[in-house]
Parts: sequence; C-alpha cells; structure tokens
Amino acid sequence: MSYRITDCRTLPAARLCAAMNAAFSDYVVPLSLTEDKFRDFQKQRGFSPEHSFVALAGEEIAAFWFSSPPLSAYDGHAYTLSVGTAPAHRRKGLSRQLLHKVIDRQKPDEGRGLQLEVITTNDKAVKAYRDFGFEVSRTLRVCRTAGERPDVSQKTEFTAEKIRLDQLPDDESLFFDTRPTPQNSRAALSALQDTAHVLAVWMDGGLIGWGAAYADGSVAQIAVLKEFRRRGAGRALLHGLWCATGADRLTFVNVDTAAKGVNAFLDDAGVEDRVHQSEMRLTQEH
Repeated sequence: MSYRITDCRTLPAARLCAAMNAAFSDYVVPLSLTEDKFRDFQKQRGFSPEHSFVALAGEEIAAFWFSSPPLSAYDGHAYTLSVGTAPAHRRKGLSRQLLHKVIDRQKPDEGRGLQLEVITTNDKAVKAYRDFGFEVSRTLRVCRTAGERPDVSQKTEFTAEKIRLDQLPDDESLFFDTRPTPQNSRAALSALQDTAHVLAVWMDGGLIGWGAAYADGSVAQIAVLKEFRRRGAGRALLHGLWCATGADRLTFVNVDTAAKGVNAFLDDAGVEDRVHQSEMRLTQEH
C-alpha cells in the first residue's frame, strides 16, 4: 500500500480527532475525545497545522504526528502533542517517515529538535523513540488527590483569591524549582484562559504564590516563593482550586520528580500516584 505524507493545513479538526481516536481505539482504555475536547487539546498544547503531518492511505488518515512550532521557552524544541497509527497500518515505518517531515519543517524556524512525554512502562514506545534518537531528559509524575476535599480553613493564614493570568509575574524563576512541561506552561494557560482558573495568595500586598487549573480539575501549576513554603500558602491554593473547579478530585500531570518541594507538598496532601512519564528530547545539531 502506498501512502502520501502531507501537513495538516487543509485537514479539519473533526478528521484529526477521528484519526486520533482510531489510533488509540485498541488501548486498555480506548480514547474517545469529542471534537470540542480535541480543539481544547490542540489549543492547550500549541498545535500547529503547518508543523504537523499525517500519512494518508487514500482519504484515510493512517498515521499522524501532531506538533507545535519550535518553542523559545524550551530551548527551541517543538512539543509533540501526540503520535499515533491506526491499527491496520502499524509496523510500516510511518512514524519514522512523519518524524523526518516534522524535523524538516522545524528547520526554517530555527528549531533545535523535539520533545514529548511517554509512559515509562510503555516499553515499545520508549524503545521506538530511543531508536529515533530521543533521550530521556527527566521523569514526570502523574497523580491525583484521594478522598474528600479537605477543609483547610483552620490550617492556614492565607486565602486564595481569583486573579487574571496577566497579573502573574513575567519572571517565574523564584517560584518554580523546575519549569512546567509545555501543556502546563503559561502559553497553555493563555490558550484556555476563558475556562482556566487562576488563584493567588498575597502577603502585605505582594504576590507570594499562585495556582492554576483547567476546567476538568487538572492542575497546571502551583507555585510559591521559596521563603514562604510550608506556611500554608500551598494548602490554601489547593483548596481554592478544588472549590473553583468543582472537581471530585484534582489531577497533577507531569510533575517533575526532581522538584522536591512540590512533591513533598503533594505527598503531604495524600495524593495517589497514577503513572510516571519520561520526558524525552531529540536535539538536532545545526
């Protein structure tokens, strides 16, 4: 069977969504995104139709590699949103062909490579990415709160207040131990700011921390100035986000395991680990 490789500029979201659902239809928990959810997925993760490619078998999307443009905040690496192949078209080398197209398209924009996340126990996928030249850059934790929403009103002097995203500082370095992955970045929050929740805690008129979560209860960021940690600001933010989203549980996706402060905070909050992911990078030399 012959395949035609093309970018995604002429392909509507409905077709791309259907292709993604088809590619993951035989997973233990099949993917079933609605078109609206898929559009949010595209916005949050910086989808670029010019930088994303599909392999077509006739009119069928047999495989895809969805990508962002190169991101200056991530050293010129583009973010891979998702890679997949429909079951009937696997083991034909389509992902490698798509990867070459994605890399070639990054070059005019001075891209330095690609980065993505893969579940650490998905041995086949990890091996495939290693064969493509990707290397593990860090390990990420996916966890969620357990049990009922805690009442922290008697445990902290802080109160979380709703703010606009543009009220956050440009320089985040004093708040974060490590930078968020692209799907939890400031750009991702900006893309979904109409539905995202952003809360802050203050002391003497100065911002000392903030939390941000998407509408589904997925927490993108909890950041507190280092000198104000372990004083209840994080607890206030956690409680505030729980109330703001109305979610039964809060989910924390892609927490860097090397960030000791936030992981200690999450453990103290009694979160349950779901999976671990490897952030993998492919860096191209110019």
